[in-house]
Amino acid sequence: MSKKQFLDQLWARMAQKGDFPTLQYCIDNVFKTLNSDLSVGEMASTVLSDFSLSQKVIRLANSAMYRSFGGEVTTVSRAIMVLGVDTITHLTLGVQVLDFFQGVAPNRPQAARALKQAIMAGEITRALNDARGILGGEEGVVCTLMHHVSRLLVIFYFPDEWDRIMALSADGAMSENDACREVIDISLDDLAKAAAFRWRLPALIADGMLGRELHEETVLETHADWLGAVASLSSDAAASILAEQPEEVVLEPLLTHAQKLGLEPSHVNVAIQQAGTLKASMARSEAPDTGVGSLPDDGGKPADTLTRLQQALAEIRQEGAGMTVSQLAPLVLESAMRALNFSHCFLMLLHPTNKRFGARLGFGEGMRDKLEKLSFEEGFVPDVFHFAMIAPKPLLIEDLRDKAVSHRVPRWYRDAMPDTRSVLLIPVKVRNRCVAMICGDWGATRIAGGLTDGELIAAGDLAGEIATAVLRSAPQR
Repeated sequence: MSKKQFLDQLWARMAQKGDFPTLQYCIDNVFKTLNSDLSVGEMASTVLSDFSLSQKVIRLANSAMYRSFGGEVTTVSRAIMVLGVDTITHLTLGVQVLDFFQGVAPNRPQAARALKQAIMAGEITRALNDARGILGGEEGVVCTLMHHVSRLLVIFYFPDEWDRIMALSADGAMSENDACREVIDISLDDLAKAAAFRWRLPALIADGMLGRELHEETVLETHADWLGAVASLSSDAAASILAEQPEEVVLEPLLTHAQKLGLEPSHVNVAIQQAGTLKASMARSEAPDTGVGSLPDDGGKPADTLTRLQQALAEIRQEGAGMTVSQLAPLVLESAMRALNFSHCFLMLLHPTNKRFGARLGFGEGMRDKLEKLSFEEGFVPDVFHFAMIAPKPLLIEDLRDKAVSHRVPRWYRDAMPDTRSVLLIPVKVRNRCVAMICGDWGATRIAGGLTDGELIAAGDLAGEIATAVLRSAPQR
């Protein structure tokens, strides 16, 4: 078939399976985030809308490459503060693209191997960047992952053709690229270019994901040249590791070109060691995350809630001493959400001019679209939110459908959160005036038995850190 026929068939097959719109949305959404000026809270909200993604971002932020930043990262908000919005955005893109291919992968050994090679190549690139002290290294990881996209597309959507390509290149007499030209009339690099154009990737990523052949006379003149060269060498090293090649075979190409890449031999050795560790722990690292501690299968309050809240409070007091309210709020909110296993959690702040509380930040599925609907006046009305404002400790309503309290639930909340069964309202008070409120729920799960006094006090202390930040920023009188 011709190059044009192949590309037309590829896009058609992706569209028929409903895969292309999903991948396009993922890429568009991530780069829209990258090109905007998001706060830590807004970026955290984006990541936390996908629980699996948030766990992987935290895991990556805790990997050996980032431990030099100090302290274990337990929340997405802290990961963003430590690593920066750009880094987390690139992490997010890498994770989501790999998740996409894992989700649509047929049961084929070639597919599993290609994904492992992509993941390992990304880790080698990340380790090389970290060892060299290069800031913004995650864009290099994205280029390396995207370098594998063309191979993955052929494997997933043209499996028979890929078998023929592998047969032609098996003995080394023909390269993969030449075999691709022979079978589908397009090289892997040309396919990568076509995909980058169709998916509207930024120019740096689109150029950096293309392979670079390094020769003695090669000069890397642009950042994209460097990214492409690292992607190619990392991919070759990953393939050698997975093929159980001796270490000297794995290291030789990287060490040969280390000086050209601005790397030291020690950087290469560290990266390959970390890749070997990743290979050994691949099965364990790919197991689903369950989070810290024991979570009930059907949602609801964890068995170790008090311990979780106390740990969260200790972390926030250690990390948040010099933070502003806008920096601290997402960290407190996410910590409360994780400690109590909320399905949704949002922060309402009092606007001093119009004297209304409005939701400014929310985590959980669909919360970004609900924030504008969550608002109430400061002046007293006999409903659960105003009772919480004047309560001495957080207020838990175990069953919003109970006739004894259902008439105290305001319409604005019922309309926005129709499935909520139990809700915890945690007031934030400054000089005895409620200036903010954390609201968390467990979805359709009812918290039978409620929370202990110790748990309620600990939740109140957690929210109290926001009040401390408010007082810290206020003019001294």
